[in-house]
Amino acid sequence: MPAAVSPPQTGGVRNRRRLRTVAALVLLVGALLAVLPALHDAAAGRTHRAPVLLVGPEVVVGPLAEDVDALPRAPFAASATDDRDAAEAALAAGEVVGVVLVDLRRTEDTLLLPGLRVADLDRALVREVRAAEERRGRTVTVERLGPERLGPERLGPARDAPPYAALGLLAAAAGFVLVLVVSLAWGPFARTLPRGLLRLAAIGALAAVAVGLTPLLPDVPGDAVAGVAAALALGVLAAGLLTLALEALLGLPGLLLAATVLLVVPAPLLVADDPLLLPGGWAEVARWTTAGATADGVRAAVAGGAAARDLGLLAAVAATGLLVLALTRFDGVRHSPAAPPAPGGPPPDVPTTARWRLQLVAVLGALAAGAALVVVLLPGDDETRTYPSLASATTCESTGPVRTVADLNRITELRGSPAFRGGDVGAAAELHDGRRVWLFGDTLRGDPGEERFVRNSMLVVEPGCLRVVVPAGGGAVIPDRDPEVGYWPMSVVATPRPGYDLVTVTAQRVRSTDRDDAFGFENLGPAVALYVVPRGGTPQLVSRVDVGPDSPGPTRPMWGAATALRGGWLHLYGTARPDTGTPTGFSLRVARVRPGGVLTPGRWRYWDGAAWVADPAAAAELVPAAGGTSQTLSVFERGGTWYAFSKREEFLGSDLVFWTAPAPTGPFTAQPPVADLPSDSTTGELRYMPLAHPELIPRPGSVVVSYSRNRTDVGEVLDDPLLYRPRFLRVPLP
Repeated sequence: MPAAVSPPQTGGVRNRRRLRTVAALVLLVGALLAVLPALHDAAAGRTHRAPVLLVGPEVVVGPLAEDVDALPRAPFAASATDDRDAAEAALAAGEVVGVVLVDLRRTEDTLLLPGLRVADLDRALVREVRAAEERRGRTVTVERLGPERLGPERLGPARDAPPYAALGLLAAAAGFVLVLVVSLAWGPFARTLPRGLLRLAAIGALAAVAVGLTPLLPDVPGDAVAGVAAALALGVLAAGLLTLALEALLGLPGLLLAATVLLVVPAPLLVADDPLLLPGGWAEVARWTTAGATADGVRAAVAGGAAARDLGLLAAVAATGLLVLALTRFDGVRHSPAAPPAPGGPPPDVPTTARWRLQLVAVLGALAAGAALVVVLLPGDDETRTYPSLASATTCESTGPVRTVADLNRITELRGSPAFRGGDVGAAAELHDGRRVWLFGDTLRGDPGEERFVRNSMLVVEPGCLRVVVPAGGGAVIPDRDPEVGYWPMSVVATPRPGYDLVTVTAQRVRSTDRDDAFGFENLGPAVALYVVPRGGTPQLVSRVDVGPDSPGPTRPMWGAATALRGGWLHLYGTARPDTGTPTGFSLRVARVRPGGVLTPGRWRYWDGAAWVADPAAAAELVPAAGGTSQTLSVFERGGTWYAFSKREEFLGSDLVFWTAPAPTGPFTAQPPVADLPSDSTTGELRYMPLAHPELIPRPGSVVVSYSRNRTDVGEVLDDPLLYRPRFLRVPLP
């Protein structure tokens, strides 16, 4: 057995040490490269999944919260409530960082912020909320929770929160730097137990200094000093002991690993100052570092909450460091059994003090270079995120006075805006500010030679003026679900609220089966779209919900084929017909729901002939399919009588008929035809989908109705879009 290590064996030890050093350097550089995008994004001042509460009517703020959650880059994690007191309590408890009070009577909402603030987070949150509000043509003012109020352009006087992230990183850096200083002075390892205990005492003294300086920190409430001091002291101890333990285990690679874990990974916190300003998963990663846990512990202490998780994590890291040091007996020497140390010298795998100091200087230089690179690559100015307006209205198209049916038909002959050249359906509702909204199905849009069809469109009509509502991108006002599935409006009803209208549009979702065939489509089922229309403002989509699974065919009821609002209930009529292969009319059924629950089909109740029940399959027929209605129709009440108005037998028929009933649930009885509306097989003109407009130019004993026109040859419509516009007539009531 040789008594000394052969040169090849010594070289192997050195090679392993170098390999560990290179691996640690690669890890450090990789962490720097990985952290740069997070630093860049954090410096831009954007929120990421910031918890906010929207306060307002449930039917509005519920869908709005879902829409806010789906914004690009996920700036918010939004939830909704109609209880302002509960929202303010959640804000005061730190469960959310902002509360948006949605005031639909105006176009200005209010953002509530806590009285204790992190300035960077507040500024970012205000910017993001304003950008999201502008998306809907709204503005926002900012107020503090409490007596202080803020103007719209400043955050105003509020008590600053301590720089949580800076304190956490300072504690981690203090523990790490202390170990570096000790290593520079005494070498990498404590060769005796007294020197090992002295190193531990130095770290303990530094933790005591942190405790002593805590009362001097600005913006720390007196009742939070003890909690902040505990978090800072444990942060220093955890960082120092972790660095000592890694140094004892690995030497220089251990210090490089400690720098990566303690300083590089949580570095975005120093720029962002709050985890909610960190992108992606960096917030969660940072929370599990000693700097992040220290920052969270300080934050919890200042807010008066519990910091058990954070303090427990720091204590566990410190205890683990102590355990590692005990196992290495405070000397970190991993003796090779074939390589006894030379008398009076270091073991063969331990560098001399001089060489160790050179290595530490190289480490410090690498860290300084990395910090300089970060500073150079950070953006100089905050970036403001912008979103396009959700919808806007075209300029006024003059219509002239509207006093008669002839005036209505004159308007249908106007050239109008390129945004609306022709369309069918024409369901309408009156807003409480005196305007009317009109919904159309397939709409021809664009300048001559550049026409295209969109699945639906909306007009807003005021005295003497018509405007087309155009969503961002110029597509359908009820956006398509995907490239093949869109929505045809059937009925519209406006529910007045203080300062705004809640407009419910029912639609059928349709899938294209042959784009070259005007009748190349299939009906998949009903849907509901909800709009908010501020007084004098542009309608804005709140939500769109498909009702039931896709089910091609006419046998399931198309709920919302007609709607009527009476007695606080929204009645939704459904049409269906048997799939017998023989064309017939459509049968009629009815459901009802409070307007606020229309987007939740589970709240709908169906008339079974005797009571309102939860099972849609139990809905009773009010009108049979034989000799029945069109798929889309009108139902309204006048003078205590309920009227269902439609073209009997859909395209095959020609009779315009009223069915009358004493109640919205029927029984409905067909009356003699009031007009004849056949399609013209010679010219290819289709006349279909008559709808009643009882509030339009009202006269006793009669009602204005519209009907849609189209051609079997789409080319004729493209040549003359006026062929694809509704016409109006007045018919007598039975």
